[in-house]
Amino acid sequence: MMRGTVLALGLLLVQFAATGLAVKCYECDSENDLNCGSEFQAEDIAKTDCDAVELPQEIREIYIQKPDTACLIKYYRDLPDNPLFVRRSCTFGDFSVCDEQPDPVMPHLSFLGCQFCHTDLCNNAAIIKRSIVSVMLLLLLGNLLN
Repeated sequence: MMRGTVLALGLLLVQFAATGLAVKCYECDSENDLNCGSEFQAEDIAKTDCDAVELPQEIREIYIQKPDTACLIKYYRDLPDNPLFVRRSCTFGDFSVCDEQPDPVMPHLSFLGCQFCHTDLCNNAAIIKRSIVSVMLLLLLGNLLN
């Protein structure tokens, strides 16, 4: 009797832990949704359960099991006076380096940077404001050194 209770509690704990690992992220880009840009408005932005997203083919070829998930914000720009292009989404696998590939919606833009986070809906406005300041300071420093 006691052994069955411990087993049931253990299975319940595993279920709660697995549920806690699922990350939900905002999914949008600022070209198709103006609320997705630097003036982020979360009310009408799609929210995605990253565990429900089908892995891209290149990720499936690398990992035997489904890799870790995180939320991502990527920043692009073509000219300094133009607004940033922002993409918010789920991402999978290695979070130590940003994928600097052109965005499929706006392939002509230059990649500026990205930021990963690991809690539900963390790819929101607060994270982008800190990142924009960081990116702008790096661009300014680069211009000063040239």
